[in-house]
Amino acid sequence: MPQRHPTGYATTGADRHDRHHSDGSCEAHRLGRGSPRFARRGAYGLAMGRVRAVLLDVDGVLTVSWKPLPGAVEAVRRLRDEGVPLALLTNTTSRTRASIAEVLARAGFPVGAEDILTAPSVTAAYLEEHCPGARCLLLNSGDVRDDLAGVRLVEPGDGTVPDVVVVGGAGPEFGYEALNRAFGHLQRGARLVAMHRNLYWRTDAGLQLDTGAFLLGLERAARTEAEVTGKPAASFFATALAHLGAGPEETLMVGDDIESDVLAAQRHGIGGVLVRTGKYLPETHRAASGTPDHVLDSVADVPALLERLRQRS
Repeated sequence: MPQRHPTGYATTGADRHDRHHSDGSCEAHRLGRGSPRFARRGAYGLAMGRVRAVLLDVDGVLTVSWKPLPGAVEAVRRLRDEGVPLALLTNTTSRTRASIAEVLARAGFPVGAEDILTAPSVTAAYLEEHCPGARCLLLNSGDVRDDLAGVRLVEPGDGTVPDVVVVGGAGPEFGYEALNRAFGHLQRGARLVAMHRNLYWRTDAGLQLDTGAFLLGLERAARTEAEVTGKPAASFFATALAHLGAGPEETLMVGDDIESDVLAAQRHGIGGVLVRTGKYLPETHRAASGTPDHVLDSVADVPALLERLRQRS
């Protein structure tokens, strides 16, 4: 079972490696490299027992632009009625856990803030554990400060030199001045921590650029590599499993991002379910680095999938 930090951030053996100090303020290590024993494609389906827990992405799976997708509310209600432990894992960085829970509840989803793990909340726990007391410059679209409790945030232009540049979700705030400021701090030795590295996301206006498109440029220009805390980081999934008290072999992850949601979960031993909604594109599916355990038209099909899997076990 993963070790659990008091704030809820779980660490695994795959995460606790390659640590070093740049100035004593922050332990740097790489996230997202799953244990080698989970690297074999298709291993989950062969070893799977009874499914007892489900992890759900939010944007593109349950909602698009915060509007419920067809059948999504009913699917989550059915999982609740059947007593299936579930958690919502989202790289959304524009809203706090409480705000997300409020929006989903108004739409009819039977979930609360305690059911939701966000990239900002996991990032806060990561910084507390590995960069305690570090001065952090936040570049993010949306106010998520409530989910960054305990993080020492500095304001741009106040003269404080940050130890860490924290990159959240992209938006209008990602202009030249802000990106160049971050680049300057990285050149001076600041660590780069990213809540995620998604290239794009889907809204009701279509696909929109996201953090990964800008993060790649910062990494290349500053000759550094971001420490990613949200999906696909292994510790995000480990935290979710610890939160539910479930093992990877008895858990499904449902997502629309084949790499960050589905294949990343499979590398952690969790069953991966790809849905053809949200950011799903057939060409991305074909070009992926692995094969999902299951592919469904939408989250509405998840309860029926669980029933079929139970009948086989």
